Amino acid sequence: MADCAAWNIFMEWKAFDKIPLDGSISFSDLAQAIDAQESLIARIAGLLIAVGKLKQAGPGFVQHSRISPLYRSDSMVSSLAAVAFGNGMKPYARWAEYFAKYGRREAPGSTYTPFSFGWGHPELPPWEIKALYPEYAMNFTRSMKSRQIVGGDMKITGPDALYDLGWVGEEALARGEEPLVVDVGGGLGQLLKDVITAVPGIAPGHCVLQDRKEVVDEAIQAGDPVLRGVVMMEHDFHTEQPVKGALVYLLRRILLDYSDELATGILRRLAEALPADPKARIIIMDERLLDAYVPMNRIVDMVMLNIGGKLRNEKGYEQITGAAGLKVVKYYAREGDQTCVVECAKA
Repeated sequence: MADCAAWNIFMEWKAFDKIPLDGSISFSDLAQAIDAQESLIARIAGLLIAVGKLKQAGPGFVQHSRISPLYRSDSMVSSLAAVAFGNGMKPYARWAEYFAKYGRREAPGSTYTPFSFGWGHPELPPWEIKALYPEYAMNFTRSMKSRQIVGGDMKITGPDALYDLGWVGEEALARGEEPLVVDVGGGLGQLLKDVITAVPGIAPGHCVLQDRKEVVDEAIQAGDPVLRGVVMMEHDFHTEQPVKGALVYLLRRILLDYSDELATGILRRLAEALPADPKARIIIMDERLLDAYVPMNRIVDMVMLNIGGKLRNEKGYEQITGAAGLKVVKYYAREGDQTCVVECAKA
């Protein structure tokens, strides 16, 4: 745990940025560069050298290791690491206090979670806490732009796709210009970009992107040409769905952030919006809880526990979809793959 604290504080102080990519720097010069006490920097750097995060370059000198440049502020990995620490280690450190205060049970909602307790604002949901810490919010936003994190590398058509959305394009060719695809909580439109470019027949005018106001504003400001013509709409998915009767409602990396109660509510709002059309679907794309006890998969589940969410297996999805008035048409998963797609229709 001490080494996590060490690399996190060095990232926060931009110490990794001050170490030359070629060559070395003395503890004294590094301390001066980040306005810190030399003896303190020597001790923290000493631990990072001991665990292989940095390399010694002679007495009193340090240089980058093979991996430490990834912790520089210009690396996407540094944002991922900062978020991992903030979503994971910070709440973990106060688990004993949290469960003593709120009971030995999962958080029922997005407030009074281990995350909010660990950050000192138990009454606030995660996104409001992040707004209080601009640098952390920036790291979170930056990390979520990574295609690997938001799932943008998932194939959505063809034989390699876990779930082939090609049928939606075929339907689009036979229908008018009304909205067919609603990406609920779709962020900056990463998934819709893939849909528009990879699925013949689907045009931007067939698509709606929904998210919180600040996210939609950022998507509009970005002005991605692929998304020109997409309806961009502020929407809280815990409330009534304003776009009724779409053919497909997409939920990618949404439900894992929420408790069973809140996830059921999100799905119920979409079930209410589904048309009578038997082809209409709610498509859930998410990380799943593996039946095998795989370390990284279970670590992700613990991070979800911190923010009030959870990973789910097939049974877990059947429970929340059934409670929302839906049925699982098919559950798609591959051996060893931590992602899944849940195809749902009205019950």
